[in-house]
Amino acid sequence: MFFSNGESEKKGKEVIKNLYHFSEDQMLDCNQYIIEDLDTKELALFDTGNGISLKGLFKGMAKYNLDPSNITKVFLTHEHVDHTLGLYPLMKLMVDSPPQIYAYGETAKILREGDVSRIFPGNLGIKPSMFGVEIIPLKVTNLENIKEIEISSEFKFQIHYTPGHSLGSICYYENTKKILIPGDLVFQMDKFLKIGSFGRYDFPGGSLDALKKSIKHATELDVSILLPGHMGIVLENANQHIDSAFKTIQTLRY
Repeated sequence: MFFSNGESEKKGKEVIKNLYHFSEDQMLDCNQYIIEDLDTKELALFDTGNGISLKGLFKGMAKYNLDPSNITKVFLTHEHVDHTLGLYPLMKLMVDSPPQIYAYGETAKILREGDVSRIFPGNLGIKPSMFGVEIIPLKVTNLENIKEIEISSEFKFQIHYTPGHSLGSICYYENTKKILIPGDLVFQMDKFLKIGSFGRYDFPGGSLDALKKSIKHATELDVSILLPGHMGIVLENANQHIDSAFKTIQTLRY
């Protein structure tokens, strides 16, 4: 399995004012999103990538004058390696003023316990040493009983529990700007075949039935901008992509 050395810059894009997308690195990484509070200059980071790509993220951020030392909050979509490993080098770098980590239910529990087996699904055949990371217990705020988080005066995200890809999977939904950050729930549909795409359900804690229900729930949200964990982002008419994912998954049976 090939991993980049982490030195390559993650390509960035300002999606809308004060919301940035940084594209995933090569293998087992994820898209990352940053929101800047212009009043305080504080940054909120959604998902942390695989750890190896952290330097590349910082390089991409520099192009937009985003200072990594201003990251004060980290919001996770779920517990898997490609979305959480960046936490560990990030917390080491920011040991004097660490950001507050937010995750939902099972994801929060796994990170608090430092449960390697749940961060690294066994059927992937990988381990922390391959990423130069040591898994340790972390202090995490559980979002399970929180309905909405306020990033700044411009951005307030609802928390939607959407299991199926994993037990701790959630979506962040900004209903005024119609933005959905779904983690690995749904992705951009194939541009040519117009076939919807969604996350795997064969990892521990995954469930096809739960994933169907979660995607069905996502179809009921009014979404213009889709910012998924992998592949491309969608900047308009995102419900078409979510609806296509639901249509496709409905054809699947165990």
